[in-house]
Amino acid sequence: MKQNRHLIAIASATLLACGLAQAAGNAATTTAAPATAERPMAPNDGRVGPMRDPGTNGEPEQLEQKLRAGQNRADYAKILQSNGYRIAAINQDKKDYLEYEVVKGNHSYEVQLDFKDGATRATKVDVAPNLWRAEATKRMMEDVHYKHAGALAADPEGRYSDRSHMRAWTDEKDRLEKALPPNLKVGEYKPRIESMGYQVTAVNEREKDHVEFEIAKGENSYEVQIDVDPKTQMAKDIDVTSNLWEAESTDRATDRASAHKN
Repeated sequence: MKQNRHLIAIASATLLACGLAQAAGNAATTTAAPATAERPMAPNDGRVGPMRDPGTNGEPEQLEQKLRAGQNRADYAKILQSNGYRIAAINQDKKDYLEYEVVKGNHSYEVQLDFKDGATRATKVDVAPNLWRAEATKRMMEDVHYKHAGALAADPEGRYSDRSHMRAWTDEKDRLEKALPPNLKVGEYKPRIESMGYQVTAVNEREKDHVEFEIAKGENSYEVQIDVDPKTQMAKDIDVTSNLWEAESTDRATDRASAHKN
């Protein structure tokens, strides 16, 4: 169980080593009831599928290799499109850095291209799972026929750039883990999480030895994974990780926060 959890754990230096989770869009999700000691939040009963299954078959690495063949800045968009990727958003377009959100099927990735000393060929190419998705990216993942209404332009504020969000994300992840020590009953974690301004939005697993749920605050969500001693029902280990594939209830919560912000 612990080995599975770490498939999507974020490495601070690389953002994420694994790919996106298997799409759960065609599977039903269960809107969970409030998680209390008397009435535990109902899990998704496996219908959402394993949220942390990367399911990408090395696709990010393959795309990185193809993009490295680019000879100038304009080549990268052509390489993406010729390999079946749709460019959903341009998060940043600067002299030294270009960042795309791309969609293929129901997976999305962030393509990060670094340029140095005026070079037009990228000196560094990274393809990472896309945690902070632009609205157009979400719509493309849901609708294969969705197209931009006009010309695609870079977001001047870089609101959805994972690089921009990553430091704050990591700091908050560390804060959550420190606030959720082991050796507590599972039911004791919900009030601790809520005292930090989070809402428990979904339960993905609830087994004798493992509990996994999603939490959201503002536009951010996390997955809290708890290993439990089956005999004592005390938590043995707590991990807070990225929430690559949000349950519908989590997605609605973060979307409401984004709409309110805008």
